Amino acid sequence: MADGLHDPFAPLDAGPVVYAPELPAEPAGPAAQPPPDNIRHRRHGTPAATWRYRDHDGALLFAVCRFDLADGGKEVLPLTCGSEGWRWKAPADPRPLYGLDRLAARPHAPVVVVEGEKAADAAGTLFPDFVAVCWQGGSNAVGKADWSPLRGRVVAVWPDNDPSGRKAAAEVVKAVTAVGAARVGVVAVPEAWPPRWDVADPLPEGTTAEMVIGMLASAVAEVARCESPGDALRADVARAADMPREDWLAARLEIARKHRVPVAEFDALRAEALREKREAERAVRPNDEPPVDPRGRADLFVDAADLPDTAGELAGLLAAQPHLFDRGGPARVARDRTRDAFVVELLTHSGVVTEAHRIARPWQWVRLKDGSTERRDVTLSERVAKLYLDDRDRWGLRPLDGITSAPLLHADGSLRAVEGYDPETHLWCERIPSVDVPERPSRDDASAALHRLRRWFRTFAFADSERVQEPETVVTVVDTSKPPGADESAFLCALVTAVCRPCLWLAPGLLVRAPEYSGAGTGKGLLVRAICAVAFGARPVAMTAGASPEELDKRITAALMEAGPTLFLDNVNGMALKSDVLASAITERPAAVRPLGRSTTIQLNPTAFVAATGNGLLLSEDMARRFLTVELDANMEDPEARDFRGDLLRDTLVERKALLTDVLTIWRWGRQMDGQLPAGRALGSFNDWGRWCRDPLLALGCQDPVARVADAKARDPRRQNVAEIFNAWWEAHGSSAIGVKDLAEAVRDVADPASRGRQYLQARVRALIGTRAAGFVLIHSAAEGKWSGDKYALRQAVGQSAVTSQPEAPVEAKPWSGLL
Repeated sequence: MADGLHDPFAPLDAGPVVYAPELPAEPAGPAAQPPPDNIRHRRHGTPAATWRYRDHDGALLFAVCRFDLADGGKEVLPLTCGSEGWRWKAPADPRPLYGLDRLAARPHAPVVVVEGEKAADAAGTLFPDFVAVCWQGGSNAVGKADWSPLRGRVVAVWPDNDPSGRKAAAEVVKAVTAVGAARVGVVAVPEAWPPRWDVADPLPEGTTAEMVIGMLASAVAEVARCESPGDALRADVARAADMPREDWLAARLEIARKHRVPVAEFDALRAEALREKREAERAVRPNDEPPVDPRGRADLFVDAADLPDTAGELAGLLAAQPHLFDRGGPARVARDRTRDAFVVELLTHSGVVTEAHRIARPWQWVRLKDGSTERRDVTLSERVAKLYLDDRDRWGLRPLDGITSAPLLHADGSLRAVEGYDPETHLWCERIPSVDVPERPSRDDASAALHRLRRWFRTFAFADSERVQEPETVVTVVDTSKPPGADESAFLCALVTAVCRPCLWLAPGLLVRAPEYSGAGTGKGLLVRAICAVAFGARPVAMTAGASPEELDKRITAALMEAGPTLFLDNVNGMALKSDVLASAITERPAAVRPLGRSTTIQLNPTAFVAATGNGLLLSEDMARRFLTVELDANMEDPEARDFRGDLLRDTLVERKALLTDVLTIWRWGRQMDGQLPAGRALGSFNDWGRWCRDPLLALGCQDPVARVADAKARDPRRQNVAEIFNAWWEAHGSSAIGVKDLAEAVRDVADPASRGRQYLQARVRALIGTRAAGFVLIHSAAEGKWSGDKYALRQAVGQSAVTSQPEAPVEAKPWSGLL
């Protein structure tokens, strides 16, 4: 069926008939689910009255609600149930009558048709011998109703006492006659009665109930005069006039066959019907009163002569929406069904149009051929959307820093569980559990919580931990009777960091590495997923580094834009990790990023917990101080062959509340002991992180993970190469100042192994000015004359001595690993 309601291609009844039949239609089905217990409209609030439309068997079809407005007016809106649940939307045409269940219960009783559900209920009480019904939608919707249930019935129509009511009554007479009612009459309402009076109003002065009952009986005493063939034809055309063009072309053939009228006459009749409908709508509605939107949307006037003003009005409407925010640009929080979590999407031009039509009904004045104007709903143009996106000053949106499922923490040790947007932290919160953390935890409480966490994660193969065989375990596990080693301490610190990360201004990331050739299957990814299960109650979405540094930065930027709780780089194997975007996201707030396809940058306040895993993964340049390092080593050739019982990640998600309580117990104890705990080594930008996450663990016997930053730097292939250059330089030239062209061959071989030439070597040496490595610092002496070259000399760094021995050899990297 073309519109889901009727089949325009179904033939009309063949043979002679007396009445013009209605167009074939599918009856409306019962609602798929019960209505909400508490019905509310986002703009009008709770309805003053609700009427339920039911079918012949009493099953609920839809409901109609009336809202009393503050200005004394009223709003009547239908509430229907579709595939997406109950919505403020008109029912599909043809619309069922109100009172079908009463018609079925009294098949031989006469029927009184009134305008409005309130009037129908009143008529049922006032006229007990009649079945009272009405149609949905008011005086302009007579042609949208399904009048077929009144076939063969005696019908009286009681009009409202105004022009639109009398006009609607005449249309009801035509429609009811067309479906084959036995008798149809119209009650003669005295014009002297109060304007717009209907049967739900108090009886006019001097009128009794017996008098109005007599008026109704008189209306059905005579057989309604049959309409002329011309009226029947026009009625059929009027019912089909609103169809889409394809349906109209099919329907007019059937109407022509029925009435034996040439098809060429119908387009003029259709235009006349549409014109009469517009005139009737303008007659019953003041020019300044817009038609009611069944979805309850606001009106948005699109002024073609002043589109910036329209964009400004749109900005005011969008700013009030609870799911729209400013994240370097207008963005919406949307649920990703794949991961069952919220993500952030920047609004494109099409996205602005979509959001506008969700909350507003754009319209314009359109000039007709006869010179008059009429209001016409339109689709918002992308030009208005572009004007909106370009006018940052008018957005008025709330800032959004990230999405979290971890409790919101405060420096005084208090915590909160919030749902939705939190204006204090600028975070969108979802599914935050309520945890029972001791108000004043003691050191013993914190120690017990740490022990429980260690026991839960003791199956991980931390490289420097002592392991034992326990009776209930198949594999060797960490000996929790001994103090945590450096790797286990770094893991515990990362676990607390993940829980605290959304509420910390800055925090380091986590690097989990294993041996290059025997590290597969040691549990690197599982370790990160277990941390996220405790902190956020979900498995993180992993992504790889891609094939180039540019691709890596694009992926990191896209992940940061989504504002998820975790940024997880997995399987970054045999590489030296380097990314300026990632470095900025960890240590800068706000951090500027450039989304793909845009020539401008946007500023973000990243709150994601950053984690990276890989076999033989190293940190290059300044990345070393931005990560905590955990090394895993199962001490076997095939770690994936180990036999574990159960599913640690599944069990961690099940026990999340208890594990999260243990983490927060340690954190709260540390907050209450702030200033009394010994501080660990400073780590650049992460002072608050040290006090919140690391120092409480140090006080409970863990090792300082910051002490391993020097090890990470020593493994950096670039630092190792600089150290080799300086050692060769010192052995060849000592502290003498020397020009690049005079460097010894041993120095050239290390600095320019590919023999790319003197210009490359000159640039390489100049880039090392002021660099400290291997106990040396490179000093630059400017040229003394026009033709003399620059000189360079090594000096031993103050407080350091020359280092000629090197740490373990760097992992053989992929072709672009030095730039990653």
